[in-house]
Amino acid sequence: MRMAFGGKHMEFDQFANALLEAAPDAVIVADEKGRIVLVNAQTERLLGYGREALKGRPVETLVPTGSRDAHVRWRAQYTGTPVRRQMGRHSLEVCALRRDGTEVPVEITLAPVTIGGGAFTIAVMRDLTDRRRLEDRLLFLSTHDALTGLANRSAFDEALARLDERGPHPVGVVMVDLDGLKRVNDEGGHAAGDALLRRTATVLRSTFRESDLVARIGGDEFAVLAAGRDASVVQTLATRLEEAVAMHNRDFVGVPLALSIGVAIADPGVPLSTAVQDADARMYSMKRAHRGR
Repeated sequence: MRMAFGGKHMEFDQFANALLEAAPDAVIVADEKGRIVLVNAQTERLLGYGREALKGRPVETLVPTGSRDAHVRWRAQYTGTPVRRQMGRHSLEVCALRRDGTEVPVEITLAPVTIGGGAFTIAVMRDLTDRRRLEDRLLFLSTHDALTGLANRSAFDEALARLDERGPHPVGVVMVDLDGLKRVNDEGGHAAGDALLRRTATVLRSTFRESDLVARIGGDEFAVLAAGRDASVVQTLATRLEEAVAMHNRDFVGVPLALSIGVAIADPGVPLSTAVQDADARMYSMKRAHRGR
């Protein structure tokens, strides 16, 4: 078959054309002026354009608006010294612009070719949406508890180290233990215990600021780091948490939440680990008092 490239012609046999159309990635061919001369079926699927709608249009049509001027300059440099190049995998994220205005993360491999005396660039564009989604999920799981969605122990320890270099600002520490989890697990099964943990996480989220770090640091243990909070405010937050638990139990039919809470403040110059130990000791003191009832 015969395909036109800006007045020049390139002969493709049926096998080569079938390979192009069967390619798993989008393939775009542009001339030396940056005009699109050929795309395959995957380009249509990925970007939402019909191939005829793209023919003759500048490749910047597929570049997000905020990056177009920079892309024009970059393309001029590339045309001067064209080389095989890969973008968007290990470097700054690259996005393509769909017809509907949404952006899709892509990895692009560029290859310069000469056809009939004319210079062209073949761009192979791979959709990274699923890969990015998986990477984001893995990153989330590395710093969050899968059951509750709260920060995990690793994220809590990292925050402790970071906040220890906070300068002249206090940090409030709240340690929380979910009472009765073992009994609920034994009597109702782990599904019932998991539900109790998720309810605890919901109450904690609703009580503290988004900027406060709320973490599940053990099986039935939770912790909160509240930067910039002085002792009086932290104590108020502990009271608010108790009130939130009471309100939750009034509205919920089933096993009530029972939390043991300990608070402490790390003033400037005081190691956070000291405040964590103090809050932990107060929390266990409350837990022993609950057992004595």
